[in-house]
Amino acid sequence: MPGFSLMELLIVIAIIGLMANMIIFAWSGHYSEVNAIKDRRNAQTIASLASTASVAGASFVVAGDIPATVDNLAQGTTPTSGVFRNREFKLPPMGTQEITGALNYLQWSGSDLIYKR
Repeated sequence: MPGFSLMELLIVIAIIGLMANMIIFAWSGHYSEVNAIKDRRNAQTIASLASTASVAGASFVVAGDIPATVDNLAQGTTPTSGVFRNREFKLPPMGTQEITGALNYLQWSGSDLIYKR
């Protein structure tokens, strides 16, 4: 049984490389969609925590400044009175890039930070 020649081996390697390149190209179109979904989910998490902390009486809102308000939530905020006194409201760990992406989906509604679609 004869072995593979060098030329046949190179052709097989080239075909595998082309197929891998096509797969990567096909998946690259979905990368931006995946990031948008992740950013929206992070924005929903931020808005939900903001709503909960606000109802509990925590002081974290910087009027008109969404990034500063989100930063306060990332640092953690604690109500000083009421049923939730001394309970910390804090975002789960999110990187700067994740928070920046989520900011595109947050807006003010009066003095409340909400998720926008």
